[in-house]
Amino acid sequence: MGRYDGYAWVYSPKAQKITEELKKEIKLKSDEIIMMLKKEHLKKLPKKLAYNHLIDIYSKWIKRRFYLCSKYICPTDSLFPWFENKFARLEYTGKGINEKDQFQLFFMRHTGKWIKILEDKTLNECFKAIKTQPYFIP
Repeated sequence: MGRYDGYAWVYSPKAQKITEELKKEIKLKSDEIIMMLKKEHLKKLPKKLAYNHLIDIYSKWIKRRFYLCSKYICPTDSLFPWFENKFARLEYTGKGINEKDQFQLFFMRHTGKWIKILEDKTLNECFKAIKTQPYFIP
């Protein structure tokens, strides 16, 4: 019987360099989703703030990854006046066999770990998942 040391190879593509043209396309498509999320989740600021309150939803690039973020304002007796929460991450993994751009989509779990839910999918499939799946609530 062979020796097993507890490790196995798993397919896990890394984020690749992304062109400026593709970055612009991602930004345009994400702006549509952000507007939809803002209409659905942004509420009027209460007069007396007792809990954290969502005040903005936006996107940003950090190195080779694209994030959808939400910004919360805290009550006055809090340690910090506001905080940022990243709730979706998109990574470009290169061109697939069919010469289409492929992406991975992650959501932030309540434990602070990123969980991959889509792998080697097109940009449209990833943004459709953000619109329809319950994991992507800011």
